[in-house]
Amino acid sequence: MYDSVKFSYSLLDNKPPKIEEVFKNLINVTESTDLESGCTWITGKAKKMVIRHNTNSITIQGSLPKFLYGNNLNTLTRSDTNNVIQMLSDLISIDLNKARVQRVDFSANFITHYKPKYYYKFLGHLTRYHRQEDSHSLYYNQANKKLLFYDKIKEAQINNMPIPNQYKDKNVLRYEMRILKQVKKFFKRDVLVKDLSDKELYYYLIDKWYENYNNIEKQKQKIKIMDYKISTPKDFDNQLLIGLVQTLGFNHIDEIIEQMKLKKVFSQKEYYSRLKSKYRKMSKVEIDEEDVISEINMKVKEVVLTEKSF
Repeated sequence: MYDSVKFSYSLLDNKPPKIEEVFKNLINVTESTDLESGCTWITGKAKKMVIRHNTNSITIQGSLPKFLYGNNLNTLTRSDTNNVIQMLSDLISIDLNKARVQRVDFSANFITHYKPKYYYKFLGHLTRYHRQEDSHSLYYNQANKKLLFYDKIKEAQINNMPIPNQYKDKNVLRYEMRILKQVKKFFKRDVLVKDLSDKELYYYLIDKWYENYNNIEKQKQKIKIMDYKISTPKDFDNQLLIGLVQTLGFNHIDEIIEQMKLKKVFSQKEYYSRLKSKYRKMSKVEIDEEDVISEINMKVKEVVLTEKSF
């Protein structure tokens, strides 16, 4: 469930490594200087990870699954975390377990029945977050945190990322929680890199990921329509009417007809009974129940149960 991270290794609290040892295995190594302050920093890259050395710290930023798998459609499990951290530590010749976590993204993919964008309208208001939707994504923004729902396949295609076989020709919705700043405040403690594989911390992240999702107001599909029974405009009109009748319920429609009867809307009394008979039959037509957002509710819960079973 881990994806992008940012670590900071303090050169004041830990023994500074030799600069040449840090960058000997990296590519695109550059040295830069701020003309005003005179401060110098060195930057290098390794499999999409960016390593930066300055006066007081070494920062490591990027996607852990991209570093390990070459893509981030597959996120990093808790069991794989130690291996990746050790690989990175060996690469830049420092013990990353001693570094502080300054950002962590926590996410999961869902293979869905519909295109990801279709589900956004069913995800409504979230208190203390700003909801923002664009062509491929849905954001819930705060200053230090962000929740995202987006089309993972579309993003992979835009970034020329290889798509694993299990996701090819599939609809893949990504739900992601990003802790962008004030990590200590979020966890109510200092978090070191070594803590990312800790079960208690991992479960805390799962609970917060799940809690945030559950706090989003869910919108149910208002009218259910059996589209497989539609082949003409008249069929659509009929299915739409059936869906509306079943959404309102016959009792509500009966009240409307009774009010019309009191107002003597029709000249012929039998019109009222005919209408009641027509809509009573429609209210009893069996239609396919489809609460769209329940599909995502179920998949989110499945992830929680699966991840907590290890």
